[in-house]
Amino acid sequence: MNAPRLQVLLVEDEEPVLATTAAVLSEDFDVHPARDAGSALRLLFLRRFDVVCTDFHMPGRNGIELLREATRLQPHLAGVLVTGYREYLDRKDPQQQAQSLFYLVLKPYQPAELIAMIRRAAEATRLKREMSLITSGLAVRKRGAR
Repeated sequence: MNAPRLQVLLVEDEEPVLATTAAVLSEDFDVHPARDAGSALRLLFLRRFDVVCTDFHMPGRNGIELLREATRLQPHLAGVLVTGYREYLDRKDPQQQAQSLFYLVLKPYQPAELIAMIRRAAEATRLKREMSLITSGLAVRKRGAR
């Protein structure tokens, strides 16, 4: 039996880039496209995702703000931030450096690089979910032992 396909929320404000990236990723993942952070957050309320892959620079909320909100909604979620090197470094503050919520893919990139990073992020999601199950199981056992 095949493992279920990873659920990827892809967020990109440029329609041609969104369509092309979604087409490439759909060979490996179930891709759910969104054109902005607001649309992405609505999808996050409706279903569970393994990875949010978002562009950094978008109108309204940027990719980092979206990933922060996404992980508040789905704490086990991992993110992939796609950005040009310069724009990201110019805006990165020390708190973000110490507490990274995402994996970083720098433009320009090859599709295989993005696919590999999404797989790595999905593995982080899987591990977070497993740890949560283990720790919640331990907490239940500890309460039952009292």
